[in-house]
Parts: sequence; C-alpha cells; structure tokens
Amino acid sequence: METKTDISYGVIPIRRVGQGWEVFLIHQYSKIGDNTYWILPKGHLEGKEVSKEAALRELKEETGLVPETLLESPTFDLKYSFEYGGNRIDKTVVFFIGSITNFNVTLDPIEVKEAGWFPLSSAVERLDYQDTKTLFLKAKEYIEKEM
Repeated sequence: METKTDISYGVIPIRRVGQGWEVFLIHQYSKIGDNTYWILPKGHLEGKEVSKEAALRELKEETGLVPETLLESPTFDLKYSFEYGGNRIDKTVVFFIGSITNFNVTLDPIEVKEAGWFPLSSAVERLDYQDTKTLFLKAKEYIEKEM
C-alpha cells in the first residue's frame, strides 16, 4: 500500500453573540463513504492559491460566509490517516480563525447537508470525530482567552 500526503485548509468561522461566541459547523457529505459528518469548512488548494486564499474560498463555496477578519496566527492543525483507493492517506488540515459579521448563509447542496451556528461552549458535542473535537477545544480555549 502506497502512502500519500494530503493537505487542506479551512476556517473556524465564529461570531460574537452578546458576551460569548458561536461557531458555524457544517454537516458534510463524505466523498469517501456513503455517510455524513459534522465538521468545520475546509478544502484543497486550487491553482496558485496560498493557504489563506484556499481557506477563504472553501468557506465561501461551502457556506456563503466571508470573514471580516481572518487571523493568520495562530493556526490549528488537524492530522489523521485513512485508506482510500488502495492507498494510505496522511492528511493535514490547517485551520484559521475567521470572524464573521455578515450572516448570509448559502450552503453548497452537493457538499453540505445542513449547517448552523452553535454556542462555542457546546459545539464540540456536535462534532463527529475525536481528533476534530481535540482541535476545536484548543481553538475554543484561544478564542475565549484572546478574542
């Protein structure tokens, strides 16, 4: 079995609600299996894009959201492996935090089953994979202390 490396970029879309924060999560259709899962918006580079450009494009394509501010640092990395097409894929996803002030949502019906804003305090319960939950908790801690 051959091992391939794959990298994607995404945004942790947040908005201020009163004294707290909410995060926008998507219920995405899987391209690998016949299932869905709750995750943060993400995707691959296209053309000559750099990481930040890919993250912003993917967020807009999947949700219609455009951050007013995108933090370039810190980023939050998700690493996992899976098998696909007879290959082992070592995947890395780099997430930026994006502050959303325009709430016009337009979901991509091919990629996204449903989506919504969830309180930062309880959004981790919605996420399906443990590695995504771990990443989210690190981002949550940063957001609550630094923003």
